[in-house]
Amino acid sequence: MKKVFRGNSLEACLEAAANDLNMKKEDLNYKVLENKKSFFRRKVAIEIEYMDNKEIDHENIEEDSKINGTIKIINGNIIVTDPKDGGTPAVIEKGSGMKLIIDGRNIEKKSEVLASSKIEVVLSGQEATRQLNIFTSNDKMEVYAQAVYVPKVIYKLRDTSAKERVLLSREVLQKIDPPKYTEEDIKKELSKNGIVYGIIEENFHKLEENSKEKIIVAKGKKAVDGENDSIEIKFETLPTFKEDKIGNIDFKSIGVVSSVKKGEVIAVRHPGKEGEDGFDVTGKVIKAKIGKKRTIKAGAGCIMKDENTLCAVIDGKPSFKGNTFYVKQVHELNNDVDLKTGNVCFLGDINVHGNIREGMKIECGNNLVVDRDIERSVLTARGNIVVKGSIVASKVSGGGDDVKKIKTVEHLTKFNKLMKELINAVKEIKMYNLLGEEKRDGEIIKILLENRFKNIIKLSIYIISDLNTQCLDKNMQQDDVVKYIRSHLMGMGPISIEDYRDLNEIVERVNMKIEEMNCTLKLPVKVVIAYCQDSDIESSGDIVITSKGEYISNIFANGSIEFLQKNSVARGGYLKAKKDIKCSVIGSVAGVTTKVEVEDQGNIWADVAYHNTVFKVGKREFILDSPSRNVHAYLKDGDIFVDKLLL
Repeated sequence: MKKVFRGNSLEACLEAAANDLNMKKEDLNYKVLENKKSFFRRKVAIEIEYMDNKEIDHENIEEDSKINGTIKIINGNIIVTDPKDGGTPAVIEKGSGMKLIIDGRNIEKKSEVLASSKIEVVLSGQEATRQLNIFTSNDKMEVYAQAVYVPKVIYKLRDTSAKERVLLSREVLQKIDPPKYTEEDIKKELSKNGIVYGIIEENFHKLEENSKEKIIVAKGKKAVDGENDSIEIKFETLPTFKEDKIGNIDFKSIGVVSSVKKGEVIAVRHPGKEGEDGFDVTGKVIKAKIGKKRTIKAGAGCIMKDENTLCAVIDGKPSFKGNTFYVKQVHELNNDVDLKTGNVCFLGDINVHGNIREGMKIECGNNLVVDRDIERSVLTARGNIVVKGSIVASKVSGGGDDVKKIKTVEHLTKFNKLMKELINAVKEIKMYNLLGEEKRDGEIIKILLENRFKNIIKLSIYIISDLNTQCLDKNMQQDDVVKYIRSHLMGMGPISIEDYRDLNEIVERVNMKIEEMNCTLKLPVKVVIAYCQDSDIESSGDIVITSKGEYISNIFANGSIEFLQKNSVARGGYLKAKKDIKCSVIGSVAGVTTKVEVEDQGNIWADVAYHNTVFKVGKREFILDSPSRNVHAYLKDGDIFVDKLLL
């Protein structure tokens, strides 16, 4: 007899055939008819050739013929019929998932049996199990659980008709589910895992069935950080332009000095809120960050009304340094600053209502206002500077020491970037022995400094000059960064370096110096001028040009540079800002070279720009080759873009 069986694998076909024909897989005689594999599934077909063991009708067999023994199973009971007239005994075969014992012997495969044989079949079952899987997040703020229930399975022998050869098989009689996890069970399991805080009991009922998804069962409490104290300043800290209802700007209003009357409140301290500690699911306390406490102190001209309110005791100009507030009187000069007055040095505000003549010098501890012209003079102020007249062949610096510090920080930042590149270059040379194994680290460093990294020496000279000047101004000893640069990078110093990784020390020292200088920078100031020629203008904040513009001058702003008047001119010279530069007209019809520079995130705008204007954004540079209008220069994806329309 032949029969065809189909499935998604050869093993599946053989399993189906063995069950159907009540035979062992290894005893099957088969032929593969089909074996196809597609992208989504596989098809297998086999043909089984077998003998048909028909049931024996003992009553119709003649008494003189041979009758073989048979076995049949009814309701799990094994019934054996003995052979007659020289027939062969019935054969019983052990199936999977059971133990077969005949007459006290453990049968592994098959055995002949008689009606007198003592046959014992022990069916293996599956015990009920349950498992509660616990998953805790890395920060121990959330716990998830997953319940897995496996029922107990009870089997019985599968019934068969009378056959000379029977392969025992089993079938499921009953399934008994294990007990569900109770609220108490889940709590005990969580406790074993150290989870004691933030337990969400209302989610426990979701674990009564098999959980395909993880159920959140505990959640910690995040810490609430405290809020910092804040100080509300009741006066304008920077001069601002006044604007009328239709948008016209009064450019002269920038020179108006903020003032307070005796008894006015100039600052109020607002205490911050206390923080609140949190807990993770193990009960561990997560400390909240404590808000920074700030205090306000009364300097000259001020008094504390209560612990949080500060008032003025005189009429004057309010200011602050750190958390100390002052009210200072303004120093008024109604005549020109010349040889009669001498150089002017005042800690508070200075208002000059005349000109500043050639060779004079003004040092202002706060804001400086000059109503008329400046010629071949030097003006320095720690606060804002407003010059309403022209500036010719002079130097004007707003922000005091901050301008020097900003330049020093710029030099130190470029220095550190090059030093990191130098360290990586030495590392690569040593890794691949590009200069030979006999070269020492110090020799490699010196070669690189003299050839590839010459800018490090150049920057080192600038840094030594910057830091030495600042030390002399403050009567301090030589800076540690200066000492290290001189001993390790200048002259024959690099030869003494045994391990190139020692250069990381100077990188760390420079980073600390940058952080130190940034922390001591004050609020950025603003320099407002009308016109300048052959002059140097510097500001730790913005520079605003309100009138005709500038001619062949160097203008440096740590903030932005802005020309306010229409048709004001930036002709010749060098303009550099950290943020943005907004101009009306750059260059001239004759093509005078004018350089305009901002940092990577900055923008340059111009209503009109003539040829030979150099736009620099970050490290990228663009030279305009034809007169243009509506010019916008900026950096995008590392390249400079200049949007423009031809005149």
